[in-house]
Amino acid sequence: MNGDCYEAAAKFVVAHAACPSIRLVHGEVTGTGGAVVCIRYGHAWVELGDAVIDLSNGRCVVARRRDYYAAGQASALQSYTFKEARQWMLRTQHYGPWENTTEKTKL
Repeated sequence: MNGDCYEAAAKFVVAHAACPSIRLVHGEVTGTGGAVVCIRYGHAWVELGDAVIDLSNGRCVVARRRDYYAAGQASALQSYTFKEARQWMLRTQHYGPWENTTEKTKL
């Protein structure tokens, strides 16, 4: 799928690196509208406590984790602290996803 979710989520985590509970999440969701309705695809978002922040494609969706996961049939595949995400970005020179996939968004 085309979009900027990996880049947007990674940049948000970098900008808020001082927050110890912030997590970058790479997972899968099922599209709920438009060209992606009912299509399962890779996606990235940020988790901060019980909140999910999704900044993909210029949006700013903030939701409770339970509601976000239910609405998009989301499943988290990998979750990274700022330090872990920074290491992956430096090593791979892209925003992700980093594990078990060929899809990549260059830095």
